[in-house]
Amino acid sequence: MKVQSPLARRPMRRACTDRCGMLPDCRFLSDLTALSRRGVRRRNAIAARAFIAVHCVGAASLLP
Repeated sequence: MKVQSPLARRPMRRACTDRCGMLPDCRFLSDLTALSRRGVRRRNAIAARAFIAVHCVGAASLLP
């Protein structure tokens, strides 16, 4: 059995039915994928470093 990350996208036809062929609750079928807590923390840390570099150090030219 293959294990798939919750952030990976599946084809819509397969996502609409579970293994029994029944439609799951529509609340969980969204085009927007939920970010994991680790991903949110990583994004916030990068944004904080960029803010400090631009506003405190003045190193905006060093940002990618």
